[in-house]
Amino acid sequence: AVKMTMNNSMLIYLNGTDNSKNNPNQNYAREFFELFTIGKGPQIAPGNYTNYTETDIQQAARVLTGFKAHWNNNTHRDTDTNIRCGTAATWDHDTGNKTFSSAFNNTVITGRNTSAGMITELHDFVNMVYGKDETAKAICRRLYQYFVFPEISAEVETDIITPLAAELKTNNYELLPTVRKLLN
Repeated sequence: AVKMTMNNSMLIYLNGTDNSKNNPNQNYAREFFELFTIGKGPQIAPGNYTNYTETDIQQAARVLTGFKAHWNNNTHRDTDTNIRCGTAATWDHDTGNKTFSSAFNNTVITGRNTSAGMITELHDFVNMVYGKDETAKAICRRLYQYFVFPEISAEVETDIITPLAAELKTNNYELLPTVRKLLN
């Protein structure tokens, strides 16, 4: 999730490179929650989607301010993948503390003002989201729907999704053992 956030193409595609402290852009933050990790869950009130709130999207957008696409092909490459990645522009980062809703146990991510601090904030944010059981369940639901069947019954949720999610989280979100178990 950190690498995906820092990926040059993602920074461009979902407006991350335009996300600034003076004009936070919520596009990537919203998709990070809804599409890539925890999912909405049923709406229980205006701006409250069970698993996160509109306030959480706003705070996430603040965490993500200042990450910019880097245009030089020869520098700023991910050390694992060799794919171009963005850079942390401290001058455009919101250095204030970011306070999330009760959906994330009112977590406060401490604002920082260095490049390394921005990366720490990003890691804190990703760890907060992946620390929720619902994130593992959302990922396992997508795996089930892709590999097995598009509809998930209450029985499947209880007997397959919940145990798979527990294993996924225990294995630090290593997908291969979870996919193997699902397919077996």
